[in-house]
Amino acid sequence: MVDDDPEIQRLFAAQLARAGYEIMAAHDGNEGREMARRFQPDLILLDVRMPIMDGYKTLQYLKRENETKHIPVIFLTNEDFSIEGQKAGKELGMEAYLSKSERRPVILAKINEVLKKYGHELPPDAEKEVASPSN
Repeated sequence: MVDDDPEIQRLFAAQLARAGYEIMAAHDGNEGREMARRFQPDLILLDVRMPIMDGYKTLQYLKRENETKHIPVIFLTNEDFSIEGQKAGKELGMEAYLSKSERRPVILAKINEVLKKYGHELPPDAEKEVASPSN
């Protein structure tokens, strides 16, 4: 997860850990790119609005680099994502975008969908968390 807000990182890390995912956090686009090259994550959740390097520029670099171009990226944002923003993200290689305020089962379902699309195995509790009514 690449997000400059430590509270958002903690919130999403806790939610995703309950579903069985291992989470690594980066605080800006440069750190996220370096971690992606080094650790080769199955998926990147990327904030759009960050200081230093925004999500669009980070995605552009990730998709240009041989070590990271294969990693799926989901934009996770507080912004009302415009049609233009969605189009720009898709053109750069974004798989999907989600609002940070979306309900947890919706976010987990999209993460599971993208991971399956790329042939990754889901943690045992990932699909149970999507169906859980306590979300």
